[in-house]
Amino acid sequence: MNMAQKVLLIIGGAFAGIGAVLTMIFGGIGMVFRPMRAFLALPLFFLILGICFIAAVLFGQHKKSLIVKNGIRYAAKIYGYVENTAYMVNGRFPVNVIVHYFDKNQIEREAVIPTAFEKGASTYPIGMTMDIYEYQGKYGWDPDSVRDEILPGEQELMDDKPVDPSKLRMTAVQCPNCGASYQAAAGYTGRCPYCGSYHNVE
Repeated sequence: MNMAQKVLLIIGGAFAGIGAVLTMIFGGIGMVFRPMRAFLALPLFFLILGICFIAAVLFGQHKKSLIVKNGIRYAAKIYGYVENTAYMVNGRFPVNVIVHYFDKNQIEREAVIPTAFEKGASTYPIGMTMDIYEYQGKYGWDPDSVRDEILPGEQELMDDKPVDPSKLRMTAVQCPNCGASYQAAAGYTGRCPYCGSYHNVE
């Protein structure tokens, strides 16, 4: 669970708790004084809003668990970090991990894994190995799988060589962050030229 989800869970719990307590108080008063029932709308709004926040976080966690449970596992090398410009935590952008791995056809691929680390903390050293999971174009990872392991062909994964243009397949991409359209190489990480966000290109 990343920092934004933790904040949403805390806010949702606070809203739901305050809404539930005030609903009980105003409900009890409304049983004695019928005109007070009109005041139930505000605490009910807080209760429903809090439940929606909690449900959104739990749904996101469920989707992540489906990726790990049903996805194809690949051993990948941590290649670098990029800022996730979709949101800020404590006035700074969180960072996601860039990994390089070989797919089932032994073609080198690059992906951005949504780890949402705080910048300057909690990050793993570049060159470590981790297990990633790909399911329907979405990526997940196992935090307990980070290890110092040498993979076959690791030198190819970690070098900074230029990519052979004949091996690239360009495709039209719509940025999930700002909605702009542009061309990017399939199977690699794309950087939106308009908003600067990084995402995976299928």
